[in-house]
Amino acid sequence: MTQTRVGAMAFLLTLVAGTALAAGTGSACVCGKEHSLGPVRGAELAKDRRNYPPHRAADMKHARIELAIADMNTPELRGTCSLTMAPISEPMSTLRLDAKSMRIQGVACEGYEVSSQHDGRVMTITFTPPVPAGQDVTLVTRYEVSDPMYGLIWTPESPEWPGRPAQIHTQGEPETNSYWFPCHDSPNEKLTTEVLVTLPAGYLVSSNGRLVSHEASIRTVEGAGGSVQMKPAETWHWRQDKPHAAYLVSMVVGAFDVVDVGTPTLSMPVYVPPGRGADVAATFGRTKDMVEFFGRVLDEPYPWDRYAQLSVWNFGWGGMENTSCTTLYDTVVNAPDAVLDHDQDGLIAHELAHQWFGDLVTCNSWDHIWLNEGLTTFMNTLWLEERDGKDEYLAAIRGTYDGLIANDKPDMPASEPMVSNVYDGPWETFRRPANPYGKGSSIAHMLRVRFGDALFFKGLATYIDRRQYQTAETSDLRRAFEQVSGESLEQFFAQWCDRTGVPDLKVTCEWDQASGRLRVKATQVQNIDPDNPAFEFDLPFVVRVAGTNTVLSLPVTQREVEASFPLPAAPEWVALDPELGVLGRLSLDQPEEANLALATDGPTGAARTQGLRGLASPGSEAGTIALSKLARDPRQPVSLRVEAVGALGGRGAMTDLRAMLSASLDRWEVREAVVNQVAGIPVREEYSGNEEIASNIAEQLAETAKADKSVRVRCAAVRGLGRLKSPPHRRLIESKLMETSQSEGVRNAAVDALVSFDDAPALRSVMSLTRRGLDSRLRANAAAATSTLGKHDMDAAVAKLAALLGDREGRVRRAAGEGLAALKDPRGLEAIEKAIAESRSGEWTAELKVWASQFGK
Repeated sequence: MTQTRVGAMAFLLTLVAGTALAAGTGSACVCGKEHSLGPVRGAELAKDRRNYPPHRAADMKHARIELAIADMNTPELRGTCSLTMAPISEPMSTLRLDAKSMRIQGVACEGYEVSSQHDGRVMTITFTPPVPAGQDVTLVTRYEVSDPMYGLIWTPESPEWPGRPAQIHTQGEPETNSYWFPCHDSPNEKLTTEVLVTLPAGYLVSSNGRLVSHEASIRTVEGAGGSVQMKPAETWHWRQDKPHAAYLVSMVVGAFDVVDVGTPTLSMPVYVPPGRGADVAATFGRTKDMVEFFGRVLDEPYPWDRYAQLSVWNFGWGGMENTSCTTLYDTVVNAPDAVLDHDQDGLIAHELAHQWFGDLVTCNSWDHIWLNEGLTTFMNTLWLEERDGKDEYLAAIRGTYDGLIANDKPDMPASEPMVSNVYDGPWETFRRPANPYGKGSSIAHMLRVRFGDALFFKGLATYIDRRQYQTAETSDLRRAFEQVSGESLEQFFAQWCDRTGVPDLKVTCEWDQASGRLRVKATQVQNIDPDNPAFEFDLPFVVRVAGTNTVLSLPVTQREVEASFPLPAAPEWVALDPELGVLGRLSLDQPEEANLALATDGPTGAARTQGLRGLASPGSEAGTIALSKLARDPRQPVSLRVEAVGALGGRGAMTDLRAMLSASLDRWEVREAVVNQVAGIPVREEYSGNEEIASNIAEQLAETAKADKSVRVRCAAVRGLGRLKSPPHRRLIESKLMETSQSEGVRNAAVDALVSFDDAPALRSVMSLTRRGLDSRLRANAAAATSTLGKHDMDAAVAKLAALLGDREGRVRRAAGEGLAALKDPRGLEAIEKAIAESRSGEWTAELKVWASQFGK
C-alpha cells in the first residue's frame, strides 16, 4: 500500500523517508507517518510489546459475503457472511472471529447448536457438539453495519461537493475489513471469497476476481405513511476462486467511467470519476506493458482473473493492492495539462507488483511486511529501469539510500529494526525509520548486485514458486536465495533486516609513488557499540589509471580496515561502489579535477553522481562552467542534470543558477531543481542581508510562478517566494490559494508559502481551506498549517481543529488530532478526550490516546 505521490522519482524518494507525503502537501511518504501509535509509556512499560500471529483453530476455506444496501446516501447495510471452514487438529468447540463495531443479528451452523458472544470487536462462537477435526462446516452470521470509521468508507452525496455521486470503498489493511464482515482478520490465513451486493439500480460494483452475474430486479420499499413503493435494484456477484488474505477483500460501489487498458486475454479496467474517461490512457496506458514485464522477469504470469484500478473518493493513502483490483486515490488520473510532470507510473507499478508480492505471496505477520512493500518498491524501481534506462534506475536507488541514511540510525535498542514483532499497532511496522519500503527495496537491489540478474531473478522466482497462494516470512526468501546460489545468507539478512542503521563509511586513498601502491583506509564513523556492531561487507571500487578502469574490492569487517593495491600509476579518480551494492553513506574526498573527471566519465550514473556531489562546495570557475554545461545538456540523463544543479547550489553559483532560471530549459525536473536552488541563495551567508539580490530573485520566482507550463515548477516557485517572505509578492501567493491544479498542488504550495510568513492573516487564509468541499489532502495540509500558525489566534485555531476531529475524511481527522497535540492547549485535550468517550472504533481510540498522551510532554 502506498501514500499519494506525484512523479515517479518523487514517489520513490518519499517511500523511504518514513514520513507522510500527501500529494502536494509538502510532507513526505507511503508510507509515512500519517499516524503512529508510538511507544507505550507509564504503567504499561512492563507490557510485553511483542506480537505473534493469532492461532488458526480452523482452516478458513471460503467466505460468501452477501450485502444489502437500501440507500446509498444512508450509510447502513445488512450482511450475511457464510464462512466455510474445517478444524485443523482437534475438535472445535469455540471459535473467535474479528467482528468490529457491527451488530450481530444471529449465527447458525447446520447440524450444530451455536451461540455467540460479541464484545464489539471479537465474536466468540460456541459449537455443540464440537466440530470434528477436518470436517467442513459453514457458519452463517447475520449482521448490520452502520457507518464505521474504518474498513468500509462511505461517502454519501453532499451539498458541499455538488454533483459528486455517493460512493463506498473498503480498506482492509492492516486489520480493518472486519468492520464489514466477520473474519480471521490477520494475514496468516487465506481463503477464497465471493461478494454479492444488492443495491438501488444505477451504480457499479467492483470486487475481487471475476464477475459471476449482474442481475436487475424490483424490490419493495416502504415509503412515507406506510405506503409501499416498487424500486429498481441490481445484484452484483463477484467471485475470487483463488485463496487470498482477508485484508485484501475489496468492495467498491459508485458511478464511474470505465476504460479497459488491457489485452485480449486479460481485462484491465480503470474506474475513474464520471467525465474523466478520456484522460485514462495518458495515465494508465502503460499498465499492460508493466504486467508483461513483471510476469517475464519473475517467471510467473499475472495470477488473477483481471486487473482493475479504481479511483475513489476519500481514499486515505495512495493505493491499496486488493487482489485483482487496486484502489487508488481520487485525483490519480492526470488532467491533460498535468501529464507533463505528474508521472504516476511509480504508483501504478508499485500496486501492480503487489499482485505477486503481497497478494500471491503474503507476509505471514506484519513484522515481515517488507516482503510485501520492499519487494514491490524494488519492482516499481525496476520498471523505471525498463522504461528509462539504468542511470535512472540507479538514481532512484540512490534516492532510496539517501532517505535511509537520513532516518535509519544505529540506535538499538532505542528503536526497532525493520523486521521486529515489537509494536503497539500493526501500522508501526510500516513506518519505522528502518522503513520496510526503502530498506526492503535496498536489500533486493543489494542481492541483485551480489548475484547478478540471472541468479537474482531465479531466486525471486523460486520464492514465488514455493510460497504462492500461501504466506511467507523473511526466512523463506533467504532460503530461496540460498538454494539457487549455494551461499549462506544468514549474516546478510541478520545485518540488514534484524538491526537498525546503515554504515557511514569515511574512505581515504593515498598514492605511494615509491611502492606503486594505492593505500585505502575505510572507517565506519556511525555509532558502534555492543548493540550496534560494525557492519560487514565488501566495498567494491573502481580506479581509473591511464584511461583504463580497474575494479578492486576492500573487505570491511570491523570499524577500521586498511589495505594497499598495486597500480601502474596514480589513479585519475576513484569511484566507490559504482553499482550501489552497499546501502550506506560512502564518503571520499578527492581533488576537484578528479571529481570533474568522474562526473564526466564515471562508469555508471551512480559513480558520476559521486563526482557531482563531490563538486558541491566552492571551487574553480572551470568546475562551475562544467556543471552548468552538464545541467543544460539535454543529452544527459535528467537525474544527473538535477544533481549538477544541486552541485551548483552547493557552490553558491548564483549567476549561473539565475541564468538557468531565465532560460527555457527543456525538462521540468531540471527547472524545478533550479527554482529550489535559486530560492536558497538569499539565505546563504555570503548574500545574507543583500536586499537587492533577494528582490531580484523574488521577481524571477514570481514570473516562474505565473508562467511556467509545469505545475510542479510553479509550485516550487510559490514555495520559494514563501521562503523569501517577500512582502511585494504576498498577494500573488494568496491568489494561488484559488488556483486549481492537479491534486491541488498549487494551492498546497500557497499554504506552505503562507506558513513562512507566520502571522495572523496567514492563519485566517489557511483556516479557510479546511472547509468541506475541497480536496482532502488540501484540507489536511491546511489543518496542519492551522496548528503551525495557531499561536496567532489560539481560540480560533483550537476551535477549528476540534471541529475537524469529527470530519468524515480520515486524513483530515488525523491532521486535526496531530495539530491539537502540537498546540498543547488544554481545550484541545478536552476535545480529544471527548472524542475518546464517543469513539466507536478501537483504532481511532488508540490514535486519540496517543495524541492525548502528548499533552503531558
